[in-house]
Amino acid sequence: MAMGISALIPHTAIAEEEPAVNTDIEVIQVSGIRGSLVKSMDIKRQSAGVVDAITSEDIGKFPDTNLAESLQRITGVSIDRSNGEGSKITVRGFGPEFNLVTLNDRQMPTTGGRSFDFGDIATESVSGVEVYKTTRADTSSGGIGATVNITTAKPLSNPGMHASVGAKAVHDTSNVNGSDITPEYSGIYSNTFNDDKFGILISGSVQKRDNREQSMAVDNWIPDVDISSSPNLALTDNNQRADGSTWYPQNAGYAFSDNSRKRTNGQLVLQYAPTDNITATVDYTYSKLEFEKDGRSFGLWFNNGGNVNAANINENGTYTQVTEVGGDYSTNLNQGKTVNENKSLGFNIDWQVTDTFNIEFDAHNSSASSVGQDAFMLIGNTSCDSCDNSTINIDEKTADFSQGEIPLIDMTLTNGQAEILPSDMGSLFTSVGKDENTNELDQYQLKGTWYNEDSGALASINFGVSHTKIDFRTTTSYSGQLAAGWWTKSADWYDDSLFTRVDSTGLLDGFSGGGSDKLLNYYYDANFNDIAAIAESIDCDHPDGGLGACSWPADVNGKIQSGPIDDDHRISEKTLALYMQANFETEFNGMPINITTGLRYEQTNVSSSSLERPAANMEWVNGNEWSYIYADERSFSTGEGTSKEFLPSFNMNVEVIEDVIARFSYSRSLARPPVSALRSTTSFLGNPKVGQRKVAVGNPDLKPYIADNIDLSLEYYYGEGSYVSTGYYRKQVENFLVNVTTEETISDITDAFIGERAEQARADLAEAGIQPTDQAIHDQINANLGNEPGTPILGDTTDPLATFYVSRDTNVETANLWGWELAAQHMFGDTGFGVAANATFVFGDVEADRDVIGYQFALPGLSDSANFSAIYDLDGLSARVSYNWRDEFLTGFDQHSAPIFTEAYGQWDINVNYAVNEQFTVFFEGLNLTDETQRTYVRYSEQLLRANQYGARYNIGFRYSF
Repeated sequence: MAMGISALIPHTAIAEEEPAVNTDIEVIQVSGIRGSLVKSMDIKRQSAGVVDAITSEDIGKFPDTNLAESLQRITGVSIDRSNGEGSKITVRGFGPEFNLVTLNDRQMPTTGGRSFDFGDIATESVSGVEVYKTTRADTSSGGIGATVNITTAKPLSNPGMHASVGAKAVHDTSNVNGSDITPEYSGIYSNTFNDDKFGILISGSVQKRDNREQSMAVDNWIPDVDISSSPNLALTDNNQRADGSTWYPQNAGYAFSDNSRKRTNGQLVLQYAPTDNITATVDYTYSKLEFEKDGRSFGLWFNNGGNVNAANINENGTYTQVTEVGGDYSTNLNQGKTVNENKSLGFNIDWQVTDTFNIEFDAHNSSASSVGQDAFMLIGNTSCDSCDNSTINIDEKTADFSQGEIPLIDMTLTNGQAEILPSDMGSLFTSVGKDENTNELDQYQLKGTWYNEDSGALASINFGVSHTKIDFRTTTSYSGQLAAGWWTKSADWYDDSLFTRVDSTGLLDGFSGGGSDKLLNYYYDANFNDIAAIAESIDCDHPDGGLGACSWPADVNGKIQSGPIDDDHRISEKTLALYMQANFETEFNGMPINITTGLRYEQTNVSSSSLERPAANMEWVNGNEWSYIYADERSFSTGEGTSKEFLPSFNMNVEVIEDVIARFSYSRSLARPPVSALRSTTSFLGNPKVGQRKVAVGNPDLKPYIADNIDLSLEYYYGEGSYVSTGYYRKQVENFLVNVTTEETISDITDAFIGERAEQARADLAEAGIQPTDQAIHDQINANLGNEPGTPILGDTTDPLATFYVSRDTNVETANLWGWELAAQHMFGDTGFGVAANATFVFGDVEADRDVIGYQFALPGLSDSANFSAIYDLDGLSARVSYNWRDEFLTGFDQHSAPIFTEAYGQWDINVNYAVNEQFTVFFEGLNLTDETQRTYVRYSEQLLRANQYGARYNIGFRYSF
C-alpha cells in the first residue's frame, strides 16, 4: 500500500500532523525501503538546524524491529546492546543519560535514571523518529547529545480506512532450553468517519523471544596486592611500569542464562475535528516488557592473599598467570525476573484561531515502572581444609590470561581425585534481592504560533510555556546471605541424584580460550527450587547443620523472599519553561536564507528524600564473606536544590546554489544530573568484602550540565533520494559531573580483618606452617576466642577503623568535544539499487588514560562509528544489507577508579520483503549474521572483565494490508 508524502515536507510533520493544503507542492508516491530513505532525506533537507530522521515504509512497517537498531543507522548515533538487542543510544559521544527522548513531543518517563530504553517499545505504531542534533527554543531541553522524538500515526492525518496485520516466526540460534521458534503478532487499524471529522486508531503487538546468553567474567582487578608472604613463591616479574603498580584478578568463572523475553505494546488514538479549525486528540499508549532468566555459573575464587604458589606479571603490571594453593570452587544457580511497564494518557487540542494565529494545548500523565527480582543459590563449594566436612578440597587452582580472548582456568583436587563428584556437592548460602523503580510524569504545554501575512523577512513567531513534574522513586530490598549449611557437612543434606554432570565443551566457543580450548569443561546442574527447599529445611539446632536456615523470610507460597525495603530514594523535579522563537525567510544575492532564533528559560526545583539506615558495624561471616550490621532505626533524610538557566539558540540555512545547502547553528543546551546523584543519603553498596567496601553519597543541589554548541554543515542534494553531506560540530560543556572516589573512614565502623585478633591468628598459622587463607584466619580467630568454627566475627574496639571507597558526584571543570559527520546516499536511477553510508569521527579532551592511577576525568561513550547499507527496491522486491560498526569506547570506571573499555563491535544484518500483491507481503530478516561477540576489560585487554556471546537471529513472516 503506497503512502503519499510531500517532497517539501516540514521537519515537524511525520504523519502525525494535519497536512497543510498547498496545491503547488509536488506529490510523489513512495513506499518500502527506498521510500523511507527518500522521506528521511526530505526531512533532513527542510529542517531548521541539523535534524536526521527515519520514517515508516508503510503503515505498520518500520524499517527495523527495534528502534535503537534503526537509530544506529543515523550519522553520529551509536547504540548499547542488552541481551543482544539494541537498548540505549549514544549521540555524538554523549551516552544515554545525555539524550532526551520524547513521544509526540512529550517527555517520556524513565526508570532508575534518565536513559530511555528503546527495547521497551515495538515499532508497529511508530511512523517516524526525528533526531534533533541542534537545539531550538521550542524543543524540550534535556539532551546535550540530541533530542529524539518518536512520532506515532494518527487517523485524521491519513483519512480513510487503513489496516495492517502481521505475524512473524523468530529463531534465535543461541537458544538451548527455550522454544526454537517464538511468535510475534502485530496489527494496526485506522479509520475516519463523519466526513473525516472523527478518527480512531488502534494498534497492538505481542513479541516473544527465547535465547541463551553466555559469558565469562572476572569480578575485580585488585591493585597492588602483596603476595610476598606466600611461601615457596615462584614469581616472574616483567613489570615495566615506572610506578610499579600491579593488578591481580579476583575470581574468574563461566556463566550462562536461558532468557525469555515478552514485549506487549498497544495504542489507542481518538481524534475529533468539529470544525476545520479545531482538532482534539485523546491517546493512550501502553508497553510492557517481561524478562525472565534461569542461570548457572561455575568458576574459581582467587583470594589474592598469602597462598600464591606461582605468578607471572607482564610489562603492564598485570598478573597474567596465577596459581593459588587451596581456596574455593563454586557453582551457583540463579533466577531472575524483570517487568518494565510504561503507560501514557494524553490530551491535545489544536485550534487555528485565525488565519494568522494558532494555539495548541497538550497535557499528559505518563508513568514508567521497573521491578526486578533475583534469587541466588551458591552450591558446590570446595574449601575449608580444617573443617570437618565431606566435600573434596582444591589442591591448586590456576588462571592464565596470556593466551586467548578469555582466560584459561583450571584446578586440581586433593587426594588425586580427578573431578568433583555429586557426593562433594553442598550448599553455602542463598540470597534474594528486589529492585523497584518508578517514575510519574505530569506535563502541561501551551504553544502558540503567529504568522506574519505582511511582506518582510519575519515569517512567524513561536512562543510557549510548559510545566513538568517528575517523581522518581527507587526501592531495594535484600535478604542478606541466608545460611544454607555453610561449610559444615552441608553435602550430607543433599542426595547425589539431585546433581547432574553437564559437559560444557561448547560454552563460549566464539572466543579463543573458550569452547574446546577450555580446561575446566564440566559443571553440576540442579533444580534451584529443589536445592532451596532442602537448604531451608536444614535444622539450625542440628549439630552438623551449620548455621542453618530456620530464620529464612518466606512469602505466602513458602518461597524465600527479599525481606523488607532496605533503601527508599525519592526525587521530585518541577520545571517551569518559557520560550520565544522567531522564524525568518529572506534572500541575499539570490540565495534563499532561513533563520530560526529564540530564547528558552527554565527553572528547576529539586527536592530529595531518602530512607537512611546507616551501617553500624561489619560482620566477618566466613572465609571471604562479609555483611553489614545496620542501625536499628531508619528515617528519611531530605535535601533541596534549584537551578535557573537561559538557553539561546540560532539556526540558519542558506541555499548557496541550487540544491546545495549550508547550515550554521549555535545553541546552549543542558542535561540534568543523574537521578542517583541527587539522593540525599549515604548508601552502603553490596557486601563489604575486603577491597570492595563501597559507599555512595548524594547531592540534590548539583548543577545541570551546560553545553555551548556550534554546528557547521554543507549538503548537496543532487537527485531523488541522493545526497552527500559533511558536518562539523563542537561542544563546550560546563559543570561536568564526575564521580570521585576517595578512601575514608565512616563513623566508628572497625575492621576485624586487620585488627589485633587477626594479626595474632596470622602469627599462629605461620608458626604452625598453615597457609594464612581468609578461611584459615577466620577459623583461627574463633579457635583463639573459644568459639565454634564458622562463628561470625564482629569488629570491636581493638580493631582499627575500616576504610571505605566513598564515591560522590561533583561539578568540575569545562570539557570540549568536537567531531566530523560524513554521509552519502545514492539511488541508481530506476534500477532499484541504492547505497547509504555514513561515518562519525569524535574527538575531545575527555578521553581516559589507561595508564593513570586514581581519579581522572573522562566521558564514557566517546567513540567513532560507521554504517553502510546496500538496498534494492523494485517491482515488489525490497532488500537491504547493512553493516553497523562502533569503535572501542570507555564504558565507565571500576571501584578502584580504573577505566573500563568495551571493544569495537560490528554487525551485519539483512532485511528482505516481497510484495506478493498490493496487500500481501512476505519478509525475511537476519540479525548479527556472523555471530559477533562482545568483550569489556579494565585498563588493558588482558584484564578481562566480561565476555558475552549470543548468536544470530532469523525472522520470517508476513504482513497483510487492507
